[in-house]
Amino acid sequence: MAPPPPKRRRVDGGNYPLLATSNDGVLPADLLHDILLRLPARPACRLRAVCRPWRAMLSDPRFAAAHTARHPDPHLVVAACDRFDAGGIELVDVYLVDVSGDVAKRVPAGRCDPDEVSSTRDGVALLVGNDRRLRVLDAASSAGTVSLVPDDEHHPINCSFTLGRAASSGEHKVLRICTVVQGERQVCAVLTLAAAGRQIARWRDAPSPPYAVRTRRGDVAVAGGVAYFLLRHASYGADWLAAFDLAAEQWRPDLVDGPPPAAWRPIPDRPRVTLAELRGALVVAYDDHRAAALDMWFLLAGDGEQQQQHWSKQYTVTMPYHRRPWRWDGGESAEPVVVLDDGRIVFWVWAGGGSRRGGGVMRVYDPITGGHTDVATAARCAHVGVYTGNLMSLVK
Repeated sequence: MAPPPPKRRRVDGGNYPLLATSNDGVLPADLLHDILLRLPARPACRLRAVCRPWRAMLSDPRFAAAHTARHPDPHLVVAACDRFDAGGIELVDVYLVDVSGDVAKRVPAGRCDPDEVSSTRDGVALLVGNDRRLRVLDAASSAGTVSLVPDDEHHPINCSFTLGRAASSGEHKVLRICTVVQGERQVCAVLTLAAAGRQIARWRDAPSPPYAVRTRRGDVAVAGGVAYFLLRHASYGADWLAAFDLAAEQWRPDLVDGPPPAAWRPIPDRPRVTLAELRGALVVAYDDHRAAALDMWFLLAGDGEQQQQHWSKQYTVTMPYHRRPWRWDGGESAEPVVVLDDGRIVFWVWAGGGSRRGGGVMRVYDPITGGHTDVATAARCAHVGVYTGNLMSLVK
């Protein structure tokens, strides 16, 4: 007489069958559940092919939520130009990379302008095709494919685009800034990315910035639903940041004072200034090669003692390239990307001063020990962002 089938056991709110092992024993579902939770997302998802019960467990949304809780570190969104089509045109691929350097997912993005890539923390990336039409990549979708923004507009080459999320509504919005003639006021417009089933998105006119702003990588950061821009002609330390509120679709009337600058020096010898968003706050990074230090200043909200926003220097980092001779036009430069839960900081270190043709390396820095580890490289990198979503729902 055949033995009765194994009973089902409830684990974390889900029903999973007991699974037979290769030696005819029985592995309890709760033990298997705990073992699989320890695996990174990509190898765990590959195990869906083992059998139907494993696929049911690994595809369950409750398992995905438990896996995310066990592996809280975010992933990096890296856009790299490492392939060419038959006509010799470079192609952009978008990778989701964990902090150990393993690639969790790759999405081909096709022919795009490497200088015009931006992304949000939920996996939405904005790209500009070679035909100057906007394209959107949504890593959270099952296919992760690239689609055209339905405005069907070919944007001029003198336009830049910044993608962010409005703080109140959570909508994804694109701020377009066009410089028609050098010295004249920049022309702005806003587009709300339409969700599936909604009406076609249309551009809306927006005010010009109070002063001309820079729009290249490192000169822009979005934090708390506000896009911050370095002024084109800035006197660092006083009124040198312009702020655009994505919800109100207005430039804030007052400029933002920057953190205390280093001692004044001629332009070739001044620290590099980079904007970033870390832990939800705007960050200004001063990379001072002469002082062999990269200072990271956080713009913090006011508290009971200090009502207004204020700057706080929370990290000072020494990079290996600080020990080498200074090169203004071709040296390395570090861009802070994310602070991990354990306090380590992930940087992307650009080669060649961060030029679009330069490569880069992902460097994880430990502020406690002062040590660092290089975990991934890209020969032709275009953009580095952060993804904080659920990888178990992305990796197929």
